[in-house]
Amino acid sequence: FRHVAYGTDCNQKWFKEDKELLKKKNSCANLPYLVDGGLVVSQSNTCALYLGRRLGIDDGMSGTYQTYNHTVLDQTYDLRNDLMKVVYPFGSTKTKADFEAAAKKHFERNVKTHFTKLEGFCIGPFMTGVKPRSGDFVLWEMLDQHIILARALDLDDWLGECPKLATLHSTMRALPELAD
Repeated sequence: FRHVAYGTDCNQKWFKEDKELLKKKNSCANLPYLVDGGLVVSQSNTCALYLGRRLGIDDGMSGTYQTYNHTVLDQTYDLRNDLMKVVYPFGSTKTKADFEAAAKKHFERNVKTHFTKLEGFCIGPFMTGVKPRSGDFVLWEMLDQHIILARALDLDDWLGECPKLATLHSTMRALPELAD
């Protein structure tokens, strides 16, 4: 495993160098990506599903539960897209005041809507039952980011209204495989 991250060098290192190399094996190359031998996998949900199969965490799911897992990934991605409008300056969020106002609006509207949908969809303790799947890992990261953001801005993180999601978050956090 080799972790690769891009920062201020993104325009040069990613767009002009690494992406061009990866496109030779996958013309859809994008961030995030992973390389497994000669296979280049890109796009968030595709990477999550690939890792779920490759690591065995999505093994044994019937077609119905595969569909549930994919629904969790898609709904979580909708939440992520709404969050990106807040945290990245490509939209109307340019200043600290803009950011705080946008974050408050995000928690009042988007978070409430997405968390309510996911809460209703959760079987428990994980989204598709007793075993964490690829969708749970992606959702856990998004829940964690929202908890951190809510604390930093003294906002309600909505998990108090969503006991199944709160249980999923704490249960994932307690998995020995995720210990630091």
